[in-house]
Amino acid sequence: MTRFLLVVLLVVAAFVYGDRAVVVADTTSKTATQNKIAPADEYFGRLKMSILGISNTIKDQTVRFDRRPEEMESEMSTIGFAVDAIHDWEHKYPGDPWIAKSLFYLERFYNRIPTDAARAQAKATMAWLVHDFPNTWYGKVGKRELAEGKVGAVPPPNVVQSAPPAVDLTKPVGQSAQASQ
Repeated sequence: MTRFLLVVLLVVAAFVYGDRAVVVADTTSKTATQNKIAPADEYFGRLKMSILGISNTIKDQTVRFDRRPEEMESEMSTIGFAVDAIHDWEHKYPGDPWIAKSLFYLERFYNRIPTDAARAQAKATMAWLVHDFPNTWYGKVGKRELAEGKVGAVPPPNVVQSAPPAVDLTKPVGQSAQASQ
């Protein structure tokens, strides 16, 4: 008997509140697609890169640059394919918060390269991150670093520190200071 009453109540509620339920569900589905996370098995860009592939490309290119910076010029097209894939990913899933992480590490990659073009790319990438994902942790850090001038800045030249004073190893520790007085 209770199942019958439950079914009757649901039918009456659907009849009475049906229009409102459709409107609420409709507005919810629009915002849900904006914040939808891309599935791991979807591929983006001209090379059809997965999310993991994009992340690995950025990480691998960073490691390659650290090991052989002189070969970076020939490797930049690989990063270009990752950037293309990120644009496609964001076009299809504009609210996916994982895009912010990829942009952040892409900026870190560009910021390592000591050229004016790379520093400009670092600034542009961080501006893209801050503009499209301001409420993520990465967006907040990016906004702060842009304001502080850390992104795309020319690193200070290596300062050679003066050597510490020489120690006379022929005398015991306590005597070297007393002997010079």
